[in-house]
Amino acid sequence: MLRRQLLLVGLAGATTGLARAQEAPLKFGKLDAREAAALLAQPTPDSAAAEVLCDFGQSRIRGKQDGFELRFERTARLLIRRSEGYEHATVRVVLYHDKENGREQISQLKGFTYHLAGTQLSKEPLKTEAVFSRKLDENHDEYAFTLPNVRAGAILEFTYLLTSPFLFNLQDWRFQHDIPVRWSEYRVAIPSFYTYKEMTRTYLPFTVNETGIEQYRTSYQQSGNGFGTSPAYAENLTLTAQALTRRWVLKNAPSFHQEALMTTERDYMSRVDFELERIQFDASRDPVFQVGTWAQIEAQLLRHADFGGFLERDSPLQARAGTLSVQPDPTARAKAVRQLLLESVAYNSTPALYASTPPRRVLELRQGNAADLNLLLVALLRQAGLDAQPLLLSTRGNGRIQTELPMLSQFNYVVAHVALPGGKELLLDATDASLTAGLLPAGCLNEQGRLLGPKGRWVSLAPAAPHFVYTQAKLVLAPTGELSGTIRQEYSGYAAAEHRQPVATLRQQWQKNHPDWQLDQAPLPAAAVAETDANSPVVLHLQARLPGPESSAPTMYLRPLQALSELSNPFRAATRMYPVDFAVAPRLEQHLELTLPAGYTATALPASMQLALPNNGGKFVFQTTPNGPGQLLVVSRLQLTKTRYSAQEYQALREFYTKALAKIAEPIVLQRQ
Repeated sequence: MLRRQLLLVGLAGATTGLARAQEAPLKFGKLDAREAAALLAQPTPDSAAAEVLCDFGQSRIRGKQDGFELRFERTARLLIRRSEGYEHATVRVVLYHDKENGREQISQLKGFTYHLAGTQLSKEPLKTEAVFSRKLDENHDEYAFTLPNVRAGAILEFTYLLTSPFLFNLQDWRFQHDIPVRWSEYRVAIPSFYTYKEMTRTYLPFTVNETGIEQYRTSYQQSGNGFGTSPAYAENLTLTAQALTRRWVLKNAPSFHQEALMTTERDYMSRVDFELERIQFDASRDPVFQVGTWAQIEAQLLRHADFGGFLERDSPLQARAGTLSVQPDPTARAKAVRQLLLESVAYNSTPALYASTPPRRVLELRQGNAADLNLLLVALLRQAGLDAQPLLLSTRGNGRIQTELPMLSQFNYVVAHVALPGGKELLLDATDASLTAGLLPAGCLNEQGRLLGPKGRWVSLAPAAPHFVYTQAKLVLAPTGELSGTIRQEYSGYAAAEHRQPVATLRQQWQKNHPDWQLDQAPLPAAAVAETDANSPVVLHLQARLPGPESSAPTMYLRPLQALSELSNPFRAATRMYPVDFAVAPRLEQHLELTLPAGYTATALPASMQLALPNNGGKFVFQTTPNGPGQLLVVSRLQLTKTRYSAQEYQALREFYTKALAKIAEPIVLQRQ
């Protein structure tokens, strides 16, 4: 199960007594030949190309000139088994900096590559020329180093110290990697005058998860300008307090592999993250909050120049949006405002929480990031007389929101929320013109978002429509076994957005998914151009045939739905550790009217079937019935009613798909009379 823990780093939640000093699990440079031989002799789980033998980190806060700094030490040892694991010889560290407060620094960097030959253990040190850095963005640099002479059987070891003047940036820790980890340990010691929020995620049980108290002592230097003619001075001071300690150990973690139907790996990997909440050096004075309640975060965001300030600025579309206020239906009015914006600005494919440029500039450029477009949408909806507010969310690629932890850093996207009469609501996004108004992009469907404004609350992001694919076919079976006729493919809801393309492109896609069929170049009916209207389903009309063996046979075995279907089983693994997370619940229906050749009779029909998942999780219906003289009606319906299934429900879900596919593949047996 996912374990969610909230720790306020202060004395209230600590265990009594002082924390006992623990031996470090790894001492850099102390590997000998006997230990190396034992490590090499132990098999690597899953026959992985590399594994982490030990990864040990610890964070502390200490005094410095006129303040404090974070000190993060990391020591790790890895084993390379095969050439595919060589990439793990390169280690990357991201460092933060800003113009006002300085930058994070890496120091005391050392590394060795060990090779065992018989009973002799050699070690080669990390070379200076193997260390390099590059700029990632305005506030982040990447510092990387590559250990030397890596080959199969090499044991790698490195250590470094990261110092940071940014007390908000207490180092997070990841216990799992894409290779097995034998031992991962992280320790933090935080003096009582700093309070952090802790967010721990894991589907694996921690071997150690301890909280304690220890005595804290640090020295720092306080400078001053002096008085009158007195020179500037620096005073050395010592500060003592108590510190809360945390220690986590995870042993024998398997390789993390992305499975089908998951959000970002951050939602599943065992990890711990921190955010600075408050600072209080003097108990007689009020604390200084860095991150407070959701209401405080919302107020701060609405004051931000590139968020709340953006909403207050004028734009050339205001007057046109104002003319829409005469529309009496608020839903239709909101959709018209969204359409106005879609026709004026394009999305540059950049998810964002903050606007990148003023509204007028967005319209001049005719493009913008997600915040540019959707904050502008909120402003225009208000201009049209609607009750519109920003709704914060985290995209599926960014990770799920921990609602019990007020942390602005969890969000990376914003959409528009419109309050409608009768307590109804409408969620709007202006980044994807292929979506019907009221449907958020699939990447935004991540449980819930935070509504700003006077009525700030959590809002469900459950999809407003399914991913619905409907196939209707009228086919004639020839004595030679050839099937021919008309096929009508309809895509609704989120399936429509995926398939809102020119008809020629849709035909090519259908042909690629059904390579055995041959498409006739029949004239297209008027309904076939529905993909240009975002408020309508996408409809594809086909005239097609599936060649047979070209000679009649006394007995024919026919599987028409299998030939038409695009259904597959995404759950092939025998077991699963993590939940199944659909962005949108799938729904597939097939309706086939089949005309039999003269002289043939159906002697065996697949038995009807009804399947139901536990907890009302979904259903599958299949039936084949006579539909008049020489005709059969074959119907299949599969529908899931949830978007998230626990790991405990996985076996039932896998079996559900397996049985449904097996039923669709059962033959209709025809005999010539």
